[in-house]
Amino acid sequence: MSSSSEIYSVAIIGGGPVGLCASILLSVRGKSHVLFERRPSTSIHPKACGINQRTTEIFRKLGIDETVYAVSGPPEVTGRTAWYTSLSPEGKEIASRYAWGAGPYAEEFSRYSPSKYVVLPQIRLEPILKQRAQELNPDALKYRAEVTDVREEEGDNYAVLQVRFDGKESEEDVRARFVICADGGRSFTDKLGVRCRDWLGEKDIYNMTTAHFRSPLSKFHSDPRNFITWFSHPDLGGSMQTGFLYQIGPWPAGPEVEEEWVLVCMSGATHSERLDKEAAVKRIRDTLRLPDLPIEMLSLSPWNVNAIYAKRYRATKRVFLAGDAAHRIPPWGALGMNTGVQDVANLIWKLDLALQDEAKYGALLDSYDTERKPIGERVGRTSLHNLRSHSLVMDAALGMSADKTPAENWAALNAYFDPAHPEHARRSSARRRRSTPSSRRLVRRWAGSTPRRTSTAKARRAGMTAS
Repeated sequence: MSSSSEIYSVAIIGGGPVGLCASILLSVRGKSHVLFERRPSTSIHPKACGINQRTTEIFRKLGIDETVYAVSGPPEVTGRTAWYTSLSPEGKEIASRYAWGAGPYAEEFSRYSPSKYVVLPQIRLEPILKQRAQELNPDALKYRAEVTDVREEEGDNYAVLQVRFDGKESEEDVRARFVICADGGRSFTDKLGVRCRDWLGEKDIYNMTTAHFRSPLSKFHSDPRNFITWFSHPDLGGSMQTGFLYQIGPWPAGPEVEEEWVLVCMSGATHSERLDKEAAVKRIRDTLRLPDLPIEMLSLSPWNVNAIYAKRYRATKRVFLAGDAAHRIPPWGALGMNTGVQDVANLIWKLDLALQDEAKYGALLDSYDTERKPIGERVGRTSLHNLRSHSLVMDAALGMSADKTPAENWAALNAYFDPAHPEHARRSSARRRRSTPSSRRLVRRWAGSTPRRTSTAKARRAGMTAS
């Protein structure tokens, strides 16, 4: 095992959006640091898509906001969400509405911030962050570098990371005053003493699969304004079992640009079957009811829905958790990556002060846990509520359920679509109540580190709720 005598100000474990933003923020402040990422480059999976205004405000500080805006989805195709039975000629729209600051909500969003809510998949965001990080510090990013352990010795003013480079068996010691663990929660937290008993919330709620594919799907969609299309088919037991679809560009679109899409669906119970590519292609065609749809499968990513957060974000005196290493948030509401980026925006300036005078400012670092942990818990619960609203609210309003037979679900849906049916008025009214914002109900929304009350209507316009 070899080691270097250099002591970095900060070492970052993980080169996703959270780690890359931490690198850029440290460079802006002139702090020496190093980032270790076990993968050879940026993500190959689409992952997060929605980037909220708080995060684009941070991107403005990083100097990348205009670059992000230039390649993000145009408002005319990323501002609505809808529920359909299918995209076949027989398919019907159940409901649709504007969200994410689009349409009639654009003026309201502009009053909250000059920055924009945008849609850009992580697969295209990460290269922008990587380029900016390398512009500011060409030597900071170390790919194919896996951190296998972190240790602290009593009395030392630094932590020691064991790093394996380029798949070699030998390891090197790297020293840093502080460490940010932003590796996506890939069990490294166990080595830091944050074990299963230290995670709160609900784990392994659903087993899901994300399918990323190319297909000329826009010509089959009756309303291309819809960014997310939920499918609630009677044969499959409602929306959660059927899945949802969204386009991820590339943007700007053009005649030579091949459309890329993502379908997210439930694979089965929590630990049941995983879909292979052949099964995923069939599942897409069955869900959309387009049996001859041309599909080029790009990637499959199985994952479990979690709504959990660590008991403490300051794992040790010198190691801090951020992003999915600190909280794993269901993607319903697009709050996971955003919360992680906002974690490091809160942490970096405090590390900067502690690096200047640890005796004076070391205690300030505890405020990272105090301020960010309640937000991770809150957005996790909000996102889990969003997820369950599809089955508990929208499907319930329509009278569909995974517990009912297809025939019973069809009968319920026919009552909604048939004006002559005695149940039509009641089901239509229930659906409108579920999909139309109400200003009379209140939820708590966290903006940065300051909690404030806002109406459910405003939360829904922000894409925070699904009902």
